[in-house]
Formats: sequence, C-alpha cells, structure tokens
Amino acid sequence: MSMSASANARPSSAGGPHSHTSRRLLIFQETRNPQNVAETVYLPVNKLGLPICGDGPEMPSILELPLRVLRVFTDIFNQPKYKGWAVVSAGPYRDISEEGKFYAVVLEQTQNAVHASHETHMGTP
Repeated sequence: MSMSASANARPSSAGGPHSHTSRRLLIFQETRNPQNVAETVYLPVNKLGLPICGDGPEMPSILELPLRVLRVFTDIFNQPKYKGWAVVSAGPYRDISEEGKFYAVVLEQTQNAVHASHETHMGTP
C-alpha cells in the first residue's frame, strides 16, 4: 500500500488534491518583563518559525493552556505580522537543556493567504 502526500494532510474545502498549506512551528519563552517584573511576557525563540511538513507534533488541545497564555497568544497572533496565519495547535514545550517555561505553537497559512499571494508576512523580519 503506497502512502500519498495527501494522506497526512487535513481536508480542505478549497484547492483540490494538489493544494497544500504551509505550517510553521514557533517556540515562545515565558519570562518577566525587564521594565516591569510584575508583568509576564512571551518572547519568540525562533522569530520566523520552523517550516514543518504534515500535521506537526502532537500537542494537547489549545484549550488546555492557561487563560493568561491564551490571552497573550490572541494578542500576538492578531497582529498584522501574522495576517494569513492561523493557530493549529499550541501547548507546553519542555527542553531540559534550557531553563524556563516554553510554549510551542503550530501555525498554518490560511487558504485565502495562499491564493492571494505567494509572499507572506512571516517571511519578513
């Protein structure tokens, strides 16, 4: 039995069998704001994101994230830089080689953005 490239792709309402979406994995570090230590901020570790193929890593439901993290991610991913990208999944990221709290987020380019332009906001610093 052969496995096609579309076997792992999520169903899409538009585009047909040859359409595929672009996905990126971003990691954010939870840390204190240096100007206001009472405030927690989330800094991107890999600003452009790591391109990934397929569904990406398995993560718990985004609804399992603390509400404060969901609020921050809502603010971050509604910025113009992320226009045309949608959060597919997000969850805690554990790395024993680094100190601190990290979160992984998988973004997927929306079909509207794919068809509108081949250029993305994620590719610009």
